[in-house]
Amino acid sequence: MRGLTAYAGFYEIFSPKKGETVFVSSASGAVGQLVGQFAKLARCYVVGSAGSKDKVDLLKNKFGFDQKVSKMDHKRGGLKHAQVWFMGNK
Repeated sequence: MRGLTAYAGFYEIFSPKKGETVFVSSASGAVGQLVGQFAKLARCYVVGSAGSKDKVDLLKNKFGFDQKVSKMDHKRGGLKHAQVWFMGNK
């Protein structure tokens, strides 16, 4: 089911184009890992978020995500930093 969920969500609903940025929440989970891999195969820029330092490190070092964001890293900006990075400082 995880593979089908990731495939359908990515290709049938989202279907990004080459070069677009894809943000994957809970990227170290079963579905998120696959969505990240599908995005890399589609030649997208992939940013993933996870809840712990170990999981976040896996995103870039093992799964090949282009950028990583820790949901729990409030001291260094965490999601606030991601919001500014994606949407500008509004």
